[in-house]
Amino acid sequence: MPILTVQLNHPGAELPYKMGKGFSVRDGKVVREWNAAGSHHRKFIRSKGEYLSQHNAQPIKGSIMFWGEWEGNAWYTHVGGAHAYGIHEPFFSLQPRNHQNTDPYVFGPAFRYAVCKQRGRMHYLEPGSLILFGSSFGHGFALDTMMVVGSYQTAQEVSQTNASHYSDVYRQTTLEQLGATYLGAGPDSRHRLYSGKTWHQDPTFFSYTPCKPDTPDNAQTFPRVMFPFEGMQEWGFSSNPTGIKFISEGAASARNIWQTITEHVLSQGYSLGISIEEPR
Repeated sequence: MPILTVQLNHPGAELPYKMGKGFSVRDGKVVREWNAAGSHHRKFIRSKGEYLSQHNAQPIKGSIMFWGEWEGNAWYTHVGGAHAYGIHEPFFSLQPRNHQNTDPYVFGPAFRYAVCKQRGRMHYLEPGSLILFGSSFGHGFALDTMMVVGSYQTAQEVSQTNASHYSDVYRQTTLEQLGATYLGAGPDSRHRLYSGKTWHQDPTFFSYTPCKPDTPDNAQTFPRVMFPFEGMQEWGFSSNPTGIKFISEGAASARNIWQTITEHVLSQGYSLGISIEEPR
């Protein structure tokens, strides 16, 4: 199977703030509860991690803000900003534990991708393949996660080791949520659990999430990095709300697309979040 570049669209909506509708109070603070809805939601997230201010810069450790997926519990600060309802600070708790899973998972030692839209050729991505996770809106594609496939385990390999290569938080936030796909006596024979290549493995071609440092200005929220449908016709980004589109084949094409997108992300004033602490 050749190295592929894939656009993977997932629902882009943020859940509006309404107490009792996915929000509650715990220890005097507002909690955005583990998602129990039938659809995934994006979140504007604050977390500690490492980021690059420029492609060739050295990593900076600190608090960052970014758009992404975390379907577990999070402390919530309502700001009513122009681009997001509020700020989510993920924490791990099984109280309450609802049915949604977090995929892609950008926390911990490497990005992970386990199940969303994984069918057909998505079961056979080779290392070096590129997955652009994001959401399509009326005027363009909003990128939230750039994942370079670094390695993978088959579902059988994950099951045989009882997911021992992965953290308890990832196991309980994603793998256990997927039932028998990866765990149990009969794991799905087709699925692969992909791990992203990190900056520390290859500083020329790596996984990241567009982010900005945690500053008072950025805490008022900022938009997702956008790629307009017009002007990037050579890739033909899909405008479908969900689904996958294979953009190109080949290692050189994947690296060229990665380079072009990364230059666009940096030119728009974003940094590259290369490592994000796992929720505690």
